[in-house]
Amino acid sequence: MILKELQSLVQNKIILKKKKYTVIIGADPSKTARSPILWNYFFKKTNQNIEMIPLDTDKKNIKKILEILSKDNKFLGGCVAVPFKENIYHELLKKKALDKITQQIGAVNCIYKNKNKIFGTNTDGEAAIKVFNNKFGNIRNKKCLILGYGGVGKAVTAFFNNATKRKIIISNRTKINKNIISKNNLEFIEWKKFPTILSKMDIIINCTSLGFDKNRKSPLKKKEFYFIKNNVYLFDVIYNPLETTFLKLGKKRSRNFLNGLEMNKMQAILAIKKVLKNKFSANIIKRKLEKF
Repeated sequence: MILKELQSLVQNKIILKKKKYTVIIGADPSKTARSPILWNYFFKKTNQNIEMIPLDTDKKNIKKILEILSKDNKFLGGCVAVPFKENIYHELLKKKALDKITQQIGAVNCIYKNKNKIFGTNTDGEAAIKVFNNKFGNIRNKKCLILGYGGVGKAVTAFFNNATKRKIIISNRTKINKNIISKNNLEFIEWKKFPTILSKMDIIINCTSLGFDKNRKSPLKKKEFYFIKNNVYLFDVIYNPLETTFLKLGKKRSRNFLNGLEMNKMQAILAIKKVLKNKFSANIIKRKLEKF
């Protein structure tokens, strides 16, 4: 009955073969998301009678989907994909079902069940800083520019702001409420003006969708890459394709670059750990997902 209710709210066909299930909620995760591959591989390797199913849906259905899932004892939790990270944040904020850091971030990428109530958290930012530090080391006092302030951008900004111990500069293609800027101790520069500060930046992170999938655009124009430092750290949270136009052009100026593949895996590791209530350590999950 519950699956029939869910089916009426999603575009893809739901097929449940296991005793328990997790979900990924997004616009079209059945076509583009990597999470079902990672999660289902882990469940298989650890002999869990659990699977992840994608839910391709619309914004108008989010509230109802959460209500249905909260009633189902077979549901454990899962992921939230673009463009619903902020929508689900607002739904769970009303129910006081967010941890402190997620309230600060303003976006949810992981949901989990506890006593028939759905809670939200965010593993994007923690994953981003972990993989960045693993590759490049400590970033204390580094000047950082983050391009894009959507769901992922908010999470990455929160954790990098804490790690650098100085104000992060953010730029977004649409306006951002001034209260959000001051509340989170950030600096804001208009999109058309950020090229003027590129030469001063130690770290530049692309958190926009520019470059994703078949989109070959970059947040920086080709000529603007000449403004960046030779040793600047370039990080693109996109993993499809592995080399975006942003990284391809940036590699001509700097050898310090990172795509979003390891971040994507790390956020999955942290989310799986949370959803399964710490049944497995992060190190065990990481080892099981080593092939990815």
